Amino acid sequence: MGSQIDRSSLPITDTLVNENLIFVRLLMSHPASIITAIHPIKFGTDGWRGLIAADFTFERLRLVAPIAAQVLAQVYGPQTGSNTIIVGYDRRFLSEEFAQATAESVRAIGFDVLLSDTFAPTPAFSWAAKQQNALGALVITASHNPGGYSGLKVKSAFGGSVPPEVTQQIEALLEAEHPTLESKQPGSLQIFNPWTSYCEGLRSMVDVPAIRAAIAQGKLTVFADVMHGAAATGLAQLLDSPIQELNSNRDPLFEGGAPEPLPKYCLSCFRRFATIRVRGLW
Repeated sequence: MGSQIDRSSLPITDTLVNENLIFVRLLMSHPASIITAIHPIKFGTDGWRGLIAADFTFERLRLVAPIAAQVLAQVYGPQTGSNTIIVGYDRRFLSEEFAQATAESVRAIGFDVLLSDTFAPTPAFSWAAKQQNALGALVITASHNPGGYSGLKVKSAFGGSVPPEVTQQIEALLEAEHPTLESKQPGSLQIFNPWTSYCEGLRSMVDVPAIRAAIAQGKLTVFADVMHGAAATGLAQLLDSPIQELNSNRDPLFEGGAPEPLPKYCLSCFRRFATIRVRGLW
């Protein structure tokens, strides 16, 4: 199902957790303004995005992720009674590694982590947050931005976008001269497949048997241009039927464009349809 996390590196060892906790505390012991002075960490639509290696780095992610988890716990802990954070990712450059770093830093300060074993679209992790009664989800993705970007989305316990006051709390802690994190014993880490429950949920809302029957009878041919993104393999899994998936290979540069369904980024899809029309197959 595409690129996956190397399971040989999991579960995270106590040594790795301890080293990560030391790293987090080292960051906490220095003014965050030193880390964020050049390009301040600011949240947009429920997330923080930046150029990989310039703005979005492992060091900054290890600073932001545990603070985001702590804010989620403060906001949604009382109503969920949970200690679990979902961590997921897309197919961008270093997404698996960024997700691993997120999981490590969050687990190190006492949270239980459910880490995805494969890429999936953000709604799959929003669904997991609600379905697992988690505090929320931290998702490595830059949405529709070009390939040079990555980001961290913060999703709520109810699965939707966190309100502005939640991201404002995260930013306020990042801007504090000496932000503090609660010290706890390291939490647990488990791996999960986000597609299974997500597809089951979608099947309950759509007449999938009717679609399968139409495909089997030759009345319907399904095309899906996944634009090298995290939706790859998804529709085939949902329908459990063969479809025509376009641009399903992993390309972190998105052919020099962006994973956004605008005409200028869909030329290969248009060419495919034109070829089909010329051949009289559609």
